[in-house]
Amino acid sequence: MPANSPELVKHRITQKNQAAALFVHGFSGDPTKTWGNFPTLLLGEKRLNGWDVFSLGYHTGLSLDIVGIWRADPGLASLAELLVTRAKIEPLKRYASLALIGHSMGGLVVQRAVLDDSDLRSRLGYVLLFGTPSSGLRKASFFKFWKPQLKDMADNGEFIQDLRARWTQQIVDRPTFELYATAGDEDQFVPPESSILPFSATQRRVVRGDHLSIVKPTDASDSSVQVVVESLVGDAPPSGPGDSARVAVEMREFYDAIKTLEGHPESLDEGGLVQLALALESVGRREDAIKALQNRKFNPDFTDAMGVLAGRLKRRWLVERRSDDAEKACQLYQQGFDLAEKAARHDQAFYLGINVTFMQLAYRNQESAAQETAKKVLEHCQAAKLDLWRLATEGEAYLQLGKIDAAIDRYRDAANSNPSPRQLDSIFQQAVRVASLVGNEAAADRLEKIFRGDA
Repeated sequence: MPANSPELVKHRITQKNQAAALFVHGFSGDPTKTWGNFPTLLLGEKRLNGWDVFSLGYHTGLSLDIVGIWRADPGLASLAELLVTRAKIEPLKRYASLALIGHSMGGLVVQRAVLDDSDLRSRLGYVLLFGTPSSGLRKASFFKFWKPQLKDMADNGEFIQDLRARWTQQIVDRPTFELYATAGDEDQFVPPESSILPFSATQRRVVRGDHLSIVKPTDASDSSVQVVVESLVGDAPPSGPGDSARVAVEMREFYDAIKTLEGHPESLDEGGLVQLALALESVGRREDAIKALQNRKFNPDFTDAMGVLAGRLKRRWLVERRSDDAEKACQLYQQGFDLAEKAARHDQAFYLGINVTFMQLAYRNQESAAQETAKKVLEHCQAAKLDLWRLATEGEAYLQLGKIDAAIDRYRDAANSNPSPRQLDSIFQQAVRVASLVGNEAAADRLEKIFRGDA
């Protein structure tokens, strides 16, 4: 990087955004020239409007290092410290979720920083690597006496061996962020065995191009840009309370909850147990969520936990169609509903009751019974305080009773009440299922417009 280049390039910085993407260039690279139009193309993607974008620069070059006499480019451990330090100070310290995008040697800097600093790891949502020699480079060994950065990239060197060993020990089995490693199909500098094979098959990507062109896209349709966009966006809608930046922030909250609660599930109160189960499922660990709930003997007052366990079983049944999951979900929902009704806990009664109606309709094919239960649910809604879940429940009950306009009104109010991304997605998915079960495609289309940011 030239001496007059800025250490941090601010492509977009706002006061409101809570997520940021940071580009980290590679050996002999530059915070602006290495990436070409890449940052600009991300800024043009409307689905990433909630993300700010930066590039990090550092000293690196082809000139000979005079180690111990005058100056030398910093080694990769020092560059990792630079990245960690930058993340701890303004403006990067303000962001609740970060995406680190590394090219070539920059990806090694990113990985080392992730391993070295737990605070950075706790804010990390995504690591995206392009042409990174994660298992080192054989050719780097020939030049290791002249450049410390090349020494660190040697496949048989201490830096790479330590990096891979620590990554396997600390990250592989329990990742707390999304990772994708991308190789260019014409990359002769970093072969696939070093760029993508160190990672699982689901984390590998291949795009057209050589080592340099894969990070110099010409337009938004280039594969490299789409890899980043689709990684950050995922299933999030283009706008609204469930957009990709809010999803990234919420995912960090889920991982923090798991870190705090997972070590003592047997002693959690009901709120903690529910929070742990929902967080586990939200990061893709549904089986662990079910296990945490099934391992506890429920107090009769734990109707919320009963419902959460029933919900995890219901969702597994919807995917795997295990009848024993459906039967157990029905039993738990009905048991909780009966207990909540008896105790006049109206908020619990409408939550559990609306799920009873769903299972009556979706599993038992008892449309009349479902409608009768839906009427009871609406009575409990009227006796409960007005909040997000009451609105969503009323919407679902009206859907089941064929009162579509009333249902749409309630769902619109729910979507406008600032739900979290997880809440929004849960309500939307359930609403679409019910609309399908009652055979109303027009209602499903209207729900899509409300919940997916197109209204």
